[in-house]
Amino acid sequence: MLRLYFILLGLPMVLMTTLFTDCSTQNNDPVYIVPEAGYEWPDNDRSYWPTNDWQTASMEQHGVDPSKMAVADQFAKDDPLSRALLVVKDGFLVYESYYGDGGIDQSTNLWSVTKSFASALTGIIKEQDHFQSTQQYMADLLPQYPEFENIKLQHVLTHSTGLHWAEEGPLWVEWIFSDDWVASALARGFKNEPGEVFRYSSANTHFLTAMAYYRTDRAPGEIMKERLFDPMGIPFEVLNEPIEYENWQDYLKPLYQSWRKDPNGIETASFGLYLRARDMAKFGYLYLNRGKWEDRNLITEAWVIHSTKDHMTNIYGRYSYGYQWYLTMVGGHPAFLASGFGGQIIGVVPSLDLVVVLKYEAENPEHPVPGTSHDDMRLFELVVNSVTSV
Repeated sequence: MLRLYFILLGLPMVLMTTLFTDCSTQNNDPVYIVPEAGYEWPDNDRSYWPTNDWQTASMEQHGVDPSKMAVADQFAKDDPLSRALLVVKDGFLVYESYYGDGGIDQSTNLWSVTKSFASALTGIIKEQDHFQSTQQYMADLLPQYPEFENIKLQHVLTHSTGLHWAEEGPLWVEWIFSDDWVASALARGFKNEPGEVFRYSSANTHFLTAMAYYRTDRAPGEIMKERLFDPMGIPFEVLNEPIEYENWQDYLKPLYQSWRKDPNGIETASFGLYLRARDMAKFGYLYLNRGKWEDRNLITEAWVIHSTKDHMTNIYGRYSYGYQWYLTMVGGHPAFLASGFGGQIIGVVPSLDLVVVLKYEAENPEHPVPGTSHDDMRLFELVVNSVTSV
């Protein structure tokens, strides 16, 4: 079990914050990112699949301007926290660069990018008939926690549970060091009625892996390894049991191709998944292809499409939110992205047949700041503009 006395040692702020802090933006006069007709999805009848490895190609062959990508590369180089930049266009790896301590085999904490994997897990167990609808009540799906009251799975997926929450500070740390993350979160009570506002909460997402664990009687990591990671050629090992942490440096020691667990042995849905940049690109490519991989769908097309549409709008000035995916406009194109603390990003632009992966320093991450050299979305935009302006 995590040691409560560790709080007294002065836990660094890095664990007390994630990419986005508490937000209760009202959903009035919604501005939608995804057109009514949906994304312009590319043809997913591919000539090859990168199960064994990515095939490479030149930028020029796939409509990417090398001079504009050079600007993006320099922007990444100017940020000492940059670690990786990958561009997959039309299914081919057309650009790959590593910076600082980054490397092709470096497996790092994806932080809140993990949330989008938890969303995929939810879609997988739905296909297995462990629940029927996102309109079901969590108290029915997890009857051992009646405190869910009138919260639906839909509210959990969209951070609209109304949970009384702070995504940083002592209360967040208290939650991390509790014996039962679900019970501890629900004990906070509710600030709003379900569905009223978007309020980002790592606890909301953790409800998803908890639901998967109790509904299937299997570790979420086992399900993901069997149904997603192995078929996609992503090396991954399931932890046998939670790791006990004596100090902050123990927590910072990266795992390799694995997923941390909470004190009850449930994978941490909101952070703690460790993958390489090329593996992140595979996950983005799976969603770009609407769940298809080789000759079958690892996730149903319906789940992918529904997960990446606007469910909550007008967030942080430029985003909508799907099922644990952010939506935004980039270079005039609607995009969806998995986004994590410090600048970890899997960005997908369907109309351009494009996947972009960004990795930044993950062991001691810093919040990106718009308008500075440490601006993850600016780098993402530079890459997208290298395609759109050709």
